[in-house]
Amino acid sequence: MTNEQKKQIQEEVIRQVSLSSQVKIANKAGVSNATISQMINGKWKSIADEMWRKVKIKLKIELDWVTAPTENLKKLIDYLIEAQNQGISFAVSDEAGVGKSEAYKLYSKMNKNVIYVECKTIWNTKDYMQALVTACGLDDYGTTKKLSDRFTDYLAELENPIVIIDQIDKLKDGSMDFFIDVYNDLSNSCAFCLSGVHAFEKRIKRGVSRDKTGYKEIFSRIGKKFLHLKKITIEDVRSICNANGVTDPEEIDYIFCNSDNDLRRVKKDVQNYFIKQRVQNAS
Repeated sequence: MTNEQKKQIQEEVIRQVSLSSQVKIANKAGVSNATISQMINGKWKSIADEMWRKVKIKLKIELDWVTAPTENLKKLIDYLIEAQNQGISFAVSDEAGVGKSEAYKLYSKMNKNVIYVECKTIWNTKDYMQALVTACGLDDYGTTKKLSDRFTDYLAELENPIVIIDQIDKLKDGSMDFFIDVYNDLSNSCAFCLSGVHAFEKRIKRGVSRDKTGYKEIFSRIGKKFLHLKKITIEDVRSICNANGVTDPEEIDYIFCNSDNDLRRVKKDVQNYFIKQRVQNAS
């Protein structure tokens, strides 16, 4: 890892600490408070590259990449701001690759009192609870009940918190029901954004129609509707390309045509463009 990359990580760590606390950021990153302190203060000799990489991944720090303001990103940010200010909850259901996670990660890194978790298929309820408290920067030990109480108590202390549960469709029913419990405990004092692919909306509506336990309650608490996003446009791709140093109109057109409505494909093609440039320059 280069010093320039370490500098990027340091700057992001400093910024995240300014929105939270050094101890909480250390817990989120899964490293000691001393390590975070050394990163911030430029005492890097004793920090192994493996530790830098761990912090980068755990804190979702993007190196050498600029997030551009696509239409979907701007729309989601507007919804998140309004939800957090008003303490309301909403749900997003749309296909993979249209920029949902990118917007959530950006919003969580740029604002106070934002709890962001990206769910995994293998999680059981305790795994989910541990992920939630870790996202708060809290210790993840104890029973499922204690983790739940720790999470709810922490949210109750915050001013206008918002919890963003990304890829919630990967959770099992019991874990998904936890949203109802926290929503009830905090009334209108905490906002929630529940987000997943199209299967999330289908699952909720199917559960409602079959009168499955918890599904009507979830559907009611998100206002009985789902937010949908737009397809990627050439303007979106041009914005991403320009923000990351690609200005050739033909290359931008190629990247858009090759995108298949997937921003991950766009990112990969932008990165491949620079790889090809380096290879050509070296030959």
